[in-house]
Amino acid sequence: MTQFETEIYLRYKQIIESQGMGTSVCAGSESPAPRYTHMEDLLDRYDAFCFDGYGTLYNRGSFVYEGALDWYTMLRAAGKQMRLITNAASDVDSVLAADAAKRGFAFSEAETISSGSLLKELCVELRSRRIGASFGVRRDLREVYYIGRETGKHVLESCGIKAVAPAAEPVEPIVAISSAKETPETYEQAVKILKRPGAMLLVLNSDAWAPKIPGDDGVTVREPVSGALSERLRRDSMCEANGGAGCETFYLGKPFPAIWEKVKRSLPEGSRVLMVGDTLGTDVLGAKVAGFDSALVVGRNVPADELETDQNVLGIKPNWYL
Repeated sequence: MTQFETEIYLRYKQIIESQGMGTSVCAGSESPAPRYTHMEDLLDRYDAFCFDGYGTLYNRGSFVYEGALDWYTMLRAAGKQMRLITNAASDVDSVLAADAAKRGFAFSEAETISSGSLLKELCVELRSRRIGASFGVRRDLREVYYIGRETGKHVLESCGIKAVAPAAEPVEPIVAISSAKETPETYEQAVKILKRPGAMLLVLNSDAWAPKIPGDDGVTVREPVSGALSERLRRDSMCEANGGAGCETFYLGKPFPAIWEKVKRSLPEGSRVLMVGDTLGTDVLGAKVAGFDSALVVGRNVPADELETDQNVLGIKPNWYL
């Protein structure tokens, strides 16, 4: 990981621990070392299998990782509970499920749980102001300054929120980020808004780095995404108006607790659950927050030669390597 990526995931961990979720977060030196295994060897250990989408099962376009469809077919045939747990906030869950189905992964809408789907509940809390630093100050939350894919506006619209024009400012100083689609102009405008008193940043996709589709040489290149953009904005928003602390920031999706509570509500009580993903700081850390076991797909968002160092720096390790 880069230093910046490390700082982001350590911040996530610190936030979770400050919310009282820290007892299950730290891996601890006494934890057994993860072992490399195959999906078929895990069938009898778990009742439910949760999968990250991008970087684990598939990537942009129609790209599907080798062996991923075999996992899916095997688990369906075995009658296992399956869930797609994604930090993608590029559209509503019904569309994300349909996109996965086009690649061969027929997750239903009910089996698809995205970070964007958590925005409705957050809006209810902010509009009644039951959470946050300025507890009691309600937000109208009818418009925001938005950076992300055009289809991500569907997530906002489902919550009664309008994205203002790129050169405009919302009535309330609120910026929402769903992917790293900024330009120098939109970035400058977002920072300007976030320096206003009482500004708020909504991070609809907390992923800091993500793997691109492997090149012809088989090498996977990683790139900073929405979580990294959001952290840059948070830091650049630090000013006199907010006491140098930066804008108030809310994170949706993995590794934070809300998405795991939604996953648990969707599964039969007492299920033995495995989370399968490609990222230590979201999938593996998040599984620990949920109390689930985890399996890390090595070599995509965590290069094999950086694995041990990254685990030690973050203090996080999975139960299994795939």
